[in-house]
Amino acid sequence: MNRVNLFLIGVNKAGTGWLYYLLAQHPDIYMAAEKELYFFGEEGVDEEQIATRADYHAHFPFGADYRYFGDATVMYYRSAATADAIYSYNPDAKALAIVRDPIQRLLSQFQYHKQLGILAETTSLEQALDGRDPQLLRDSHYEDTLPAYAERFGPAQFKVVSLEAGKQDPDTLWQTLQTFLDLPQAPRPTESSRPENPTGSAAFRAVYRHTVQPLRQAFPGVYRRLLGNAGARWAKRALLRLLGTAGARTEALSPKMETRLRDEFAPTYAYLEELGFEVYADK
Repeated sequence: MNRVNLFLIGVNKAGTGWLYYLLAQHPDIYMAAEKELYFFGEEGVDEEQIATRADYHAHFPFGADYRYFGDATVMYYRSAATADAIYSYNPDAKALAIVRDPIQRLLSQFQYHKQLGILAETTSLEQALDGRDPQLLRDSHYEDTLPAYAERFGPAQFKVVSLEAGKQDPDTLWQTLQTFLDLPQAPRPTESSRPENPTGSAAFRAVYRHTVQPLRQAFPGVYRRLLGNAGARWAKRALLRLLGTAGARTEALSPKMETRLRDEFAPTYAYLEELGFEVYADK
């Protein structure tokens, strides 16, 4: 069957680039060179979405000798309707999601939204959470989104992994992925701790807003091709090394904000504990 049979559905700013990198290194997995294909659901920018199944399938060499052909589009997790669409397309597919401490994920997305121009560079976290960017909170409530995939695909076909647990013990994560996908054990890729899509510093974000973002808006097709271009990825990493990244905690949380977010995500931490992630047990 010439169908995509592996989906990396999210979560946004939770380590999806790292997980994509790991999966793409396995000799039995072909991950589409372009991340964010946005064929399913309605989360993508209209100009960047793939219109037809033929165009979607053109990203995958189905005649090649791979066990899995993978689509890594991190916004797929946001909608139960998207889960339905993917299940209808291929009910035998496997789906993966990666989670991160919900507060740390939110802080990373907060900076990333400044990079995209969704938020002004001067916006404070409190301003963003008080109505300017409601997606920040919604995207960290994994308990509201990921169960849709668990319900449709079941435990044999859907798995959630943890960024923090994976960083602590990458060998175990690599073995877990291969076991879930029923693949022969291959050596863990080198440089597997390297983040693939870090959020840039304020200087990097300014460059991005004045160069990449206008290109993305004016020439979405060119932008999409650049996503899969090794030279473009190298240039981005070089610029990040020069200008720096946002870091894990670029904005110190006040005690009031810390309490607010701990209360907000109490159900999320409970959900992560139910999934068996001990790394979040003391939150």
